[in-house]
Amino acid sequence: MYAYYLFLGRGDWGTSRAKTYDPTFGGNVATSLLGDWGPHRKGTKLSAAPEWSSAWSRDTWIGRVDFLADVLKADTLALCMNGFELPYPSALFSEAVELDHANVRLDFLGDVLAHARRRGLGLVAQFCTTGHAEGYALAHPDCTTIGPDGKRHATNLCHNHPLGQTYAEGVAREMLTRYPGFTGVSFHPPENAVPCWCEYCQAEFKRQIGRTYVQAGAQAISDFYWTSCLAFQRHLEELALSLVPGAAVYAITIPGRFEQDFTVVGREIPKTTTILHWDYWSYGHKIPDVLQSLRLFRSQGHQVGFIPTSGWSLDKCGPDYGQQVVEQIRAVRADGVTDLMYFVGAIWHEPSLRATSWALHGGGG
Repeated sequence: MYAYYLFLGRGDWGTSRAKTYDPTFGGNVATSLLGDWGPHRKGTKLSAAPEWSSAWSRDTWIGRVDFLADVLKADTLALCMNGFELPYPSALFSEAVELDHANVRLDFLGDVLAHARRRGLGLVAQFCTTGHAEGYALAHPDCTTIGPDGKRHATNLCHNHPLGQTYAEGVAREMLTRYPGFTGVSFHPPENAVPCWCEYCQAEFKRQIGRTYVQAGAQAISDFYWTSCLAFQRHLEELALSLVPGAAVYAITIPGRFEQDFTVVGREIPKTTTILHWDYWSYGHKIPDVLQSLRLFRSQGHQVGFIPTSGWSLDKCGPDYGQQVVEQIRAVRADGVTDLMYFVGAIWHEPSLRATSWALHGGGG
């Protein structure tokens, strides 16, 4: 697999309610994550800001697909189908829709997917499970996770709460039914590493373990959190396979957390699920750490792929950023991991896409 992973909407990079705009929307407003395009980036102009994918028209998307196939020699397009908000006109969760998304105003995604298939690209539908759900969480704050300090998470839904489950299941079912033609599905567990202390989690812990949170230690609570979280993820994978029979199944890692807890995490991920490890910044002297992580993730018999980055922010790393990514990929391939899924995200920046391409600079696809 030689894939590129784009966000259909803004993903976890802002919401339409926060007005995360760029010039394609008629003006750029600062966000807590990205900031303005210009002030902190020397030599850049606001008018030269790259385009948010949520603003692309049908024709722009088709042109991007052609670029991936013709220039970057990709064989697969992976799309983040949800995120903070939903980039399609959802009939089930209108309160969570990305209000200004081009595909919400005029639903053209089916045409884009059909064009990608005609160009020979495989299609992977990437879903967040119960994480990265700010739009739904704003409307239903009572189903978000609760930390041991009693504070609720702003974007993470509880996978043991009925409303959290309904949202994750509903989005996967609605999108895979609405947009046919996918050849793979992928699920991303919540990046929140703090166990949930809500009443549903505590009741399920008592049912499974026979003790209360107060009686149990922190490690037992953490193990339960990940075990139950990934059990729900398996349920979502089974749901997806019932809608897309024969699809390849992938799961993305949470760097650091998966390494720390892989004894538990690895047991909960089916061997038929390919683990995709992302590590955006581990270049040069950090490459041995990447290889160590990949070997750990293969230690229980899983197929493992790697997610390098090809995103807009790489050019802040200096003029040799593309070479660094290519060297990272060369090391990973030499260690036996050949499936690649470049992270692009919600912003298209062609110089980074070209500079980091293994097909253009690494000697092959």
